[in-house]
Amino acid sequence: MVSEPGEGAKKAPVPGLLHSKLCVPPLRPAALDRRAVVEQLDSVAAPGRLVLVVAGAGWGKSTLVASWVRQKPDPDRCVWFSVDPGDDDVTCFWAYLLAGLASVDAAAFATSTRLLTTLGTSVLDDVLPALINELSALDEPVTVVIDDYHFITTDDVHRSMSLLLGHLPETLRLVLISRTIPALPTVRLRGQGRLAEITIDQLRLSGREAAELLERETGTDWKGSHVARLHDTTEGWATGLHLAALSLRAHADHPDLVIGRLTGNDRRIGEYLMSEVLTRLPHDLRTLARRSSILQRFSPALCAAVTGQPDAAQLLTRMERDQLFLVPLDNQGDWYRFHHLFADVLRRDLDRAEADVVPDLHRRAATWFAAHDLPVEAVHHGLASRDTMLAADLVATHGPVVSHRGYVDTALGWFQALGEDVCRADPRLCVARAVVAVHACRITEMVRWADLAEDAIQRPGVTTATAHEVRVQVALTRWASASFAGDSTAARRHAEQLLTLAAVTPPPLGVNPPAVLGLSQYRAGDLRAAQHNLARAAALAVEHGDDLTAMLTLGVQAMIAARDGATFEAERLAVDAEARSHRHNLSEHFDAFYLHTARGWLSWQEGKYRHARGLFGRALELARRSPLRVETAEILTALAVTEQKLHHHRSARAHLGEARRMIEQCPDPGELFLDPRTVLLACTHPRPATPLPLSGRETEVLEAVAQGLTSGEIGARLHLSRRTIEAHLGSIYRKIGVTTRAAAIRYAFQHDLAGESGSDRNIGVSQD
Repeated sequence: MVSEPGEGAKKAPVPGLLHSKLCVPPLRPAALDRRAVVEQLDSVAAPGRLVLVVAGAGWGKSTLVASWVRQKPDPDRCVWFSVDPGDDDVTCFWAYLLAGLASVDAAAFATSTRLLTTLGTSVLDDVLPALINELSALDEPVTVVIDDYHFITTDDVHRSMSLLLGHLPETLRLVLISRTIPALPTVRLRGQGRLAEITIDQLRLSGREAAELLERETGTDWKGSHVARLHDTTEGWATGLHLAALSLRAHADHPDLVIGRLTGNDRRIGEYLMSEVLTRLPHDLRTLARRSSILQRFSPALCAAVTGQPDAAQLLTRMERDQLFLVPLDNQGDWYRFHHLFADVLRRDLDRAEADVVPDLHRRAATWFAAHDLPVEAVHHGLASRDTMLAADLVATHGPVVSHRGYVDTALGWFQALGEDVCRADPRLCVARAVVAVHACRITEMVRWADLAEDAIQRPGVTTATAHEVRVQVALTRWASASFAGDSTAARRHAEQLLTLAAVTPPPLGVNPPAVLGLSQYRAGDLRAAQHNLARAAALAVEHGDDLTAMLTLGVQAMIAARDGATFEAERLAVDAEARSHRHNLSEHFDAFYLHTARGWLSWQEGKYRHARGLFGRALELARRSPLRVETAEILTALAVTEQKLHHHRSARAHLGEARRMIEQCPDPGELFLDPRTVLLACTHPRPATPLPLSGRETEVLEAVAQGLTSGEIGARLHLSRRTIEAHLGSIYRKIGVTTRAAAIRYAFQHDLAGESGSDRNIGVSQD
């Protein structure tokens, strides 16, 4: 039996061996009762199985297993062997293990013990076969725990352990504790179902355990917010929390100050990590680690590019195997990060040892990220490189792109980091800032920076190509400004200018001329041309991976189809737009209102007014996030006529009034599907509606048209031939002064013709 003083009979020291290395480590008095994890270990530590407990320094591996051993019902049959660097010898290693086994049953392991010290024998050929036979002959299982197995590096020891594992007896319960994944046949054992693993995921302390540890070690019941911050900072690392407790005991009156400063630069944590991890690393690993510490996340290829070490992939594999506080971010081993506290210490080591290379490391990182289409990371490192020209190039290139994807605040932060003077001096930065202002819906800023961009291209040294690209972006900005303000004529003019400029050279990424023209044509009422250009724009956006423009153009096409009564086409387009909206969180972008509005009209035409109200309400919620006046007014009007159908007269009048005020602010709103200026809602005491110039049968036909029915479907409903329906439609068009089905539908909406009888209609043409 391996026992501690006072816990039972003492064992006589083994000659030539340190008895303390065969003792179960004592538990600290304030050690946590990690019953759940101990029970989990007990459930997987079955005879005939290897259990790997693998994690970096300070995660409580030995404490956990020691607690488990002490709670086992057969502690007399447990062997504990604490390895140190001096045991990295096959004979010494097995001498300790066999001595531990002999303490359980000397007679049972006499042969293998004797063979180990017999001249002319070998561990692999003689000792291990004998030991495997002795273990197999046992009447009761035995448990062997080997702690700090990571100190073992020689092939002879690994081969001998591999032989044991290859013939693992059903009477042996083997537990290896290591900071690294050992060079053993773990894959084969895993496939055989004979391997269990306890990793950082199980060892990490929970929030409750963190609170208990801090209370035990400081004697103070800390506030939940303090515990939560410490738990997040240390990521449940037991040693980090223990060292934090030391700081809290010394500064109990200032917990927020202590917690705020609790990083890898904390003296105790830094000293611990420096002494336990960094100083033990070989030069190549330490260099890779500290140079990689400038990265929030990294891959083997990125590490090679940044550190200048072509064998970075192999070094990272060693680091992961050695559990050097490396946190994998996927299951493929493609991306990693360092434990936060360890990363702090690495950066401190970098500043102390190689401060002069830090700017160049950031330049290399920026170049790599830019080449791999990771603009946020590229600009971050470009700004950190202190290379103003590199940073300006990256911000000018990627600012509009990332803002187009929804990262507006990120892009604005880049410009702020560069500073006003740097931005104003560079026409590319001026126009990039104007474009970002477009995406941020900051009309004043977009106009200001567009003006500054036009001024900047007049300066000496600006190339023709740069000037042309700036003019393209300025035209886009002017179009957006006019569209936001509700000036359809000016927007159409700027759209055509953009198209002309884009015909000279391909437009920059993020500029889609067909989309700009199609949206302008839509607002001008040229729906056929708009549909054509929007379809082109959607295809182009999909090709370039521009999900925002794809969602927008598909949504507007769905609106046009809904206006034309093309129900199935409208729903198909809305579905496609919605699919695009689920990418990059675009479902919350204001341009998503088009697809909800289209579906709202489809529901309205089917008489599903409550559903339509919900869709219009969602569209309005999104549209209010934008400066689009005309489109918001249209949605308000749609909501008003829907609420009128549901007899919500007060909210209907409020929404219509808001829509009218909004349209009045627009210089030239263009053609609206539903114009609040021509819609009059019923009062509490309805006044007679303006008489309609239609017969009763014609009114029925127009109502059916407004509901999206085809001529054949209308004929089936009214028991009339298709030819008769077409004749009625011709008469209707002449009487109400329209020439297209879309215009007739719009007339029906304005006059509340969507399925109710004439006596119930409360919407007429306003005379004001």
